[in-house]
Amino acid sequence: MNEKNENKSTGKRKVIFNIAFSAIFLSLSVVLDYVFKLIPFLQMPNGGGITIGMLPLVLISIICGGYYGLLSGIAYGVINCFVIDAYGFNVYSFFLDYIIAFAGFSIIAIFRKKILDGSKFYFVLGFALGGIIRWISSGFSGVINAGLWGYDKEFLENIFGAGHGSKIWLYLYSFVYYNLPYIGVSVILCIVIGLILLKRINKINIEK
Repeated sequence: MNEKNENKSTGKRKVIFNIAFSAIFLSLSVVLDYVFKLIPFLQMPNGGGITIGMLPLVLISIICGGYYGLLSGIAYGVINCFVIDAYGFNVYSFFLDYIIAFAGFSIIAIFRKKILDGSKFYFVLGFALGGIIRWISSGFSGVINAGLWGYDKEFLENIFGAGHGSKIWLYLYSFVYYNLPYIGVSVILCIVIGLILLKRINKINIEK
């Protein structure tokens, strides 16, 4: 009976820890993103920019599990869309640029046990997969919204040159020219800092 009560108590402590940890690191993500938004040369003209705001979200998935990481990613996307960016162009942008883009980083939880065992490879792999999800999601958002913003053949030819105004160049613009640079740099920065913090991450899990 005592063992059963002890297990319940341990389970409650874990839930409380996970909720508190998620709330604190979600707040940290928001603060980091806001700070980076204050640096003009890191920002893209039509939304998006270099930031390390995704790193705390990924740490939530590693320490607390994919469920908490997924919910935190969704919450972060909503806050980012309506509070920090205050864009909210349309429903496509809301789901593709914010909800899917940031909730997708919870995929790293697939490799959670290996990462907590100290695997740097699976940390890099998991983070990279999250970055790819965000890149693909934002890429399609750019293609959809480019039409709504009136980005036509003339616009594309001004960037890529005469004769390069077909739809394939619109995909190239959104996926490679616009979204890849800032998302790629952001993911690399997060991975480098995350690898430095990896030992500390494992220590938090042991203490938990």
